[in-house]
Amino acid sequence: MKVISNTAISLDGRINTVEEQFTLLGSVVDHQKMEQIRRMADAVLVGGQTFRNWPYPSLSDQASNEHPIWNVIVSRSADIPLLPQFVEETRARKLLLLHKQTTLPSFPSSIEVEIYDGPLPVPPVAWMLDCLRQRGVQTLLVEAGGELLVQFLAADALDELYVTLCPLVIGGRTTPGLMGGTGFSQAELRRLTLLSSEVVGSEIFLHYSVNRAMKMEKN
Repeated sequence: MKVISNTAISLDGRINTVEEQFTLLGSVVDHQKMEQIRRMADAVLVGGQTFRNWPYPSLSDQASNEHPIWNVIVSRSADIPLLPQFVEETRARKLLLLHKQTTLPSFPSSIEVEIYDGPLPVPPVAWMLDCLRQRGVQTLLVEAGGELLVQFLAADALDELYVTLCPLVIGGRTTPGLMGGTGFSQAELRRLTLLSSEVVGSEIFLHYSVNRAMKMEKN
C-alpha cells in the first residue's frame, strides 16, 4: 500500500491557530491541488480531532456511488459527531478505527467499525494498514494532524508528503504543527528527498519522498 500525506502549513510550520478550530490556511490554488491529490487515493484517513473540527465527507470529484472513496477516522474516544451529511453520503464508505477500551455508542449501519484489541491507547499504524488492506485500499491519503501523522512517519509507513507552505505566521507555544508527538532523537531523524517544488503567488508547493532506509546516523 502506498501512503501519502497532504498538509498546508504556515511559514513557522503550524497547521492551526490558537482556537484549534477548522481553519483554511491555503488559497484557492492549494484547494485545487488538494483535489488533485485526493484523486490519487482510494481512502482518506483523519484523526478524531480533525474530524470533530470538520465532520464532513472527504471526497474527490471522481468519487461516485459506483466508485466510493473510503473515509477512515481514527479515534481513542469514539466521540465522533455523525452529521447526516456524513452518514448519508453514498460516495464515501465509512470506517472507524477504535481502541477496545472505548465505550462504544450505537453507530449507523452505513459505518463499519474495527476495534484494536491491544494495550496501546491509540491503535498502531500497522494494524490500521492491515484493516485497510483487507478492504482493498491501495493508496491511502493521510490528512490528519501532527500527532497522528508523526505516528505514520515513526512507523516508517509514510511514502510521500505534499506540503503547502503558506505566507502566514501563527506562532504560539501550543499551536499544532506539521508533526507532533515527542519528536525524534538525532539518530532517528527522518530524511526526505525533494521530488518537486512550485511557486504560485506567495505559496510554495513541495512534494517529498521519505527515505525510510536513510535515517540520520550519529557520527
